[in-house]
Amino acid sequence: MCSETEIEFIARREKILMNRTPPKAVRQHLRREIGFGCPVPGCANPYLEWHHYDPPWHEREHHEPQGMIALCAEHHRKADAGAFTVDQLRMFKADAIAKAKEIQGRFDWLRHRLLAVVGSNFYYETPIIFQFRDQPIVWFNRDSEQHLLLNVRMLTTSGEERLVLEDNDWVARGTLSDFECPPSGRLVDARYANGDAIRIEYFEIDSIEAIQQRYPEAHAVHWQIELPITCVEVHFKVAGTLIEFGPTYTRLPGNNIIRWGFVSHCGAGIVLR
Repeated sequence: MCSETEIEFIARREKILMNRTPPKAVRQHLRREIGFGCPVPGCANPYLEWHHYDPPWHEREHHEPQGMIALCAEHHRKADAGAFTVDQLRMFKADAIAKAKEIQGRFDWLRHRLLAVVGSNFYYETPIIFQFRDQPIVWFNRDSEQHLLLNVRMLTTSGEERLVLEDNDWVARGTLSDFECPPSGRLVDARYANGDAIRIEYFEIDSIEAIQQRYPEAHAVHWQIELPITCVEVHFKVAGTLIEFGPTYTRLPGNNIIRWGFVSHCGAGIVLR
């Protein structure tokens, strides 16, 4: 049985664990100031965590950006163990933008079956989710072992390059205003100054009840799919147009809003000409 002092210690420990993640605005600042990749020379890993170093978290709990730095998981652990001095960490921050490399990574979610959630609509065994004119925009290929590999080609009116996802490998190009890619590797969220945006997330669904909890207006009880299944959500917005796949709708030109549809075993889901 725990004494009162031990209970207080456990409560304090849980409080610390819950609060070590900085607020959203601080995380955005820390990502931007290093160019969205780990700033340790030669690294550039985009899967970032948050290191408190001036002062260290164990000395004073804070979320002050000037005393924090975004690092990959490997270099975060090394920083916690004392591998880098305060002066070195400050130098990493100061030099990061000038030395920033191209941001790239991979979704390591290899599955033979996937449920694609594009906007609020659901696509199963449908290789092309969205096609614009003669070009697929969101689609799947299969590798030699029949795993489904996701491809996304971002549309934009800006004339700049944008994030490209080819067979699960992604490269984030163009001038980003924010880019989120947590160490879990399940999520990529890219934002651009002109309003272009894309968010891709993988997760598991194990029951009809779980689908209904996440998507209350979906009619999942009528779907012919085998559970559990891996889902991949794709939301994106083409700034200056009516093309947007939002969290609860798909919006297309002509005031067309499509939501909560289920498409199965089709060659293509949405074709916009």
